[in-house]
Amino acid sequence: MFAISRRVILKGGLALGGAALLGLRFASAATAQVKELKEYMLDRINSVYKTDKAFSARSSRQNKQVQELYKNFLGEPGGELSHRYLHMHFRDRSRKIKTLEAAGNYPNPRASEFEGNDYFYE
Repeated sequence: MFAISRRVILKGGLALGGAALLGLRFASAATAQVKELKEYMLDRINSVYKTDKAFSARSSRQNKQVQELYKNFLGEPGGELSHRYLHMHFRDRSRKIKTLEAAGNYPNPRASEFEGNDYFYE
């Protein structure tokens, strides 16, 4: 029969306590990094908005460079050249999506697992 001595219990307790403290240390370091990242992102967002407010031309029709581009090259807004260089063209890709749906690969083979969740990766 196996007998447990006080020494074995103390060693096990110390090992578990050390592991718990180490886990807390790593968790607090990860929490600090997330907090630092959030602060950085908020600072970045606020600086972008602050810089945007300082601009005199806040829309493209007020921008002198855009006005010069239309005057010297594109002609008038909605013209042939501006449409060719500045506008996107729609391509119907629904046939490819239907092919994926028929194969069971669209939107995601595991989509039913995530239905009803606001955050897809929970």
